[in-house]
Amino acid sequence: MGKGLLAEIAINYDLSIKQVERIRNTSRSYVMKITTDQGSFILKRMNMDEYRLQFILETEEFLKCRGINIPSVYQTNENKNYVRYKGYFYVLQEWICAVPYPLSSLEHVIRLADLLGRMHAISKEYQYSQDLVRIGGTNWEQEYKEALHFLGKWRDVNACVDEPWRKAVLAYVDFYMRTGEFVKENVRQQECCNVCGETHIDVVISHHDFHTQNILLDEIGNIYMIDWEFVRFDLPSRDINRLLYAMIKKSRAWNHHAFLKVMRAYLKRNTLSKREMKLLYLDLAFPHNLCRNLIWGKFNHMTVNQINELLQKDMGKTQYMIESYLNQ
Repeated sequence: MGKGLLAEIAINYDLSIKQVERIRNTSRSYVMKITTDQGSFILKRMNMDEYRLQFILETEEFLKCRGINIPSVYQTNENKNYVRYKGYFYVLQEWICAVPYPLSSLEHVIRLADLLGRMHAISKEYQYSQDLVRIGGTNWEQEYKEALHFLGKWRDVNACVDEPWRKAVLAYVDFYMRTGEFVKENVRQQECCNVCGETHIDVVISHHDFHTQNILLDEIGNIYMIDWEFVRFDLPSRDINRLLYAMIKKSRAWNHHAFLKVMRAYLKRNTLSKREMKLLYLDLAFPHNLCRNLIWGKFNHMTVNQINELLQKDMGKTQYMIESYLNQ
């Protein structure tokens, strides 16, 4: 942490900085805890363009004003939401004394489903412009094509590799690719590949990185959502999928009864039409989790038994979602 930046932050926010602790350094953000005479804060370097940053901050403020717990963003002496220093943007946020949300029971998962449903329902009130849609929107068909191309290339490159974890994953890739192709073709039939171009489909503000490290629980039981760098407009399934994946990792097997309880909690807050449910089932059947684990190298640190157990549970979820889609 350069002294020049700290001096800039101290001047812009009228702070007397005593200590700096690095919390995270990734390709999209650099995060520090700053201890000052005025209290503790989070300082984040945001590796993105200014337009995208404004979109993120406006989205956070909209949800926060409607009751979703998000750490406050502090303004500079000139009433700006960020500082620019040597080509980077820095945001000063409230320090939350909390721990990652524990998913030790189904009730904990249901509470997060309720939170997601409430957030998604609130977000439908957001009056966004076409420019914001350009930043926030998504094209599912293109994403599916790219993911399936990645899986096919990974399969071909690793077909003759003897490394145990790679062989374990290879045993499942064909199943997931077939399922992915089925999902892609059926989403195209729904004529909703570009969700933000379909005005009769309610898009929501999707956190898009909804996992337990980004959900904090403070000592009096309040839940906070942090790290909104991936936020965009989308259908609800992307956030729900991350919640289900966290639930799967904690479970012994895929449990559709637990899924139904989770969805009931969500739908009490955010009702979905029959068509939206069909799209949800389809997207929850796509191998998002397999792709993400391969891209981020998660399988490298797992045993063969752990890989088999995880992919078996995910297969159970996938098969259930396809059956649910076909029965709609």
